[in-house]
Amino acid sequence: MKKRLAISGLIVLSFIIILHLWNSYKPGFVYENGTWNYVSYDTGVGRRVTPINVKKDEFKILKYHGFARDNTSVYFKSEKIEGSDPDTFQIISDKGRYRYAKDKNKVYIYASDDWSVYKVINADPNSFEVIEFPYSKDKNDAFCGNLPLYVDDVSKFEVIENTGFAVMSSVNSFLGTESDPRDSSSEYERNKHEYNRKKYGFITDWVFYSEDGRAKTEKLKYEGYRLVEDNR
Repeated sequence: MKKRLAISGLIVLSFIIILHLWNSYKPGFVYENGTWNYVSYDTGVGRRVTPINVKKDEFKILKYHGFARDNTSVYFKSEKIEGSDPDTFQIISDKGRYRYAKDKNKVYIYASDDWSVYKVINADPNSFEVIEFPYSKDKNDAFCGNLPLYVDDVSKFEVIENTGFAVMSSVNSFLGTESDPRDSSSEYERNKHEYNRKKYGFITDWVFYSEDGRAKTEKLKYEGYRLVEDNR
């Protein structure tokens, strides 16, 4: 009997220690040393504390993992989402690595293990819906990641093959330049950059997209974000 009690005691103690360690190393928002911080952990650095420039009494942690707000903006981890509206912000897809959110003005896409949130370009929040990653649509257009596809008929848009792969890229890497040395990149990359500049040359911010997955309308076919067949 005493042996059983001792074993039970050790099990309870082990559980308490594990729970304490989990809570101690669990990433999240912490108020310490007079400021709000986002605390994360990695094997190389250990405990990483990133200050957030907000007023103490205005800052509130949201029910959505990794998100918080003050009176004017929403924050993802330690990063402020520029132009976000905290009163109408909501997560609309929270399964898997790649997720979506929206407010009254914008639709957003992000990776749960990343630190940035990307605006879905020209998306309408009121009619927006997630299909299968990397594709989504609203009443006007379809999207691959945060890139508009400029489909001919969004009501006919359908996903042929989804994917679990995405690329997060600076605008410079995505667009390239016409003066890039021809011997420093493959023909595929040069053609891709030329395509990107013609179709998305107006972009000035980071992009979030996939080169995998396939979709179509009755007259158009896409591989990832790229139009590969046009029968209009």
